[in-house]
Amino acid sequence: MKTIYLVRHAKASRDKKGIKDLERPLTSAGIYRAQKIAKKLSDKKILPGRILSSHAFRSLNTALIFAINLRYPVSALEISSSLYEQNASDILDMLKKQNDSISSLMLFGHNPSISVLCNQLTKKKGTELPTSAVICIQFKTDKWNDITKHTGKPVFTELGK
Repeated sequence: MKTIYLVRHAKASRDKKGIKDLERPLTSAGIYRAQKIAKKLSDKKILPGRILSSHAFRSLNTALIFAINLRYPVSALEISSSLYEQNASDILDMLKKQNDSISSLMLFGHNPSISVLCNQLTKKKGTELPTSAVICIQFKTDKWNDITKHTGKPVFTELGK
């Protein structure tokens, strides 16, 4: 069985003039909510086999908050520029290339791609993940390459409420 945790980055500031989109920091509310959701996952004893994050500052900082709370080695966190401004199909292609020895992957990215990917992997329609949200999707396969559209089963969604 393969498990994917799709995570939309925490709330980021739009108020800072002169800051490039890639450099937007998290708001204090975004940090708080990311910590709250990460703690809930920790309480569920979730520890992904791999954490992969977009290189955008807001996404990477969200991934760091989760890694620390989940006791995932921060040095093992992987950063990919391919997760920034990619469409859902490109991210799915990247998922299919994962090493089969890894059973679970936590992916930190951006909308609209993360929400579109969620809808493509499951039979859900119109799901729009809010900032910091996590959806856990499982697949009845031992090979990442076997993952296709509409074959995932949503197990839980954590919205931090």
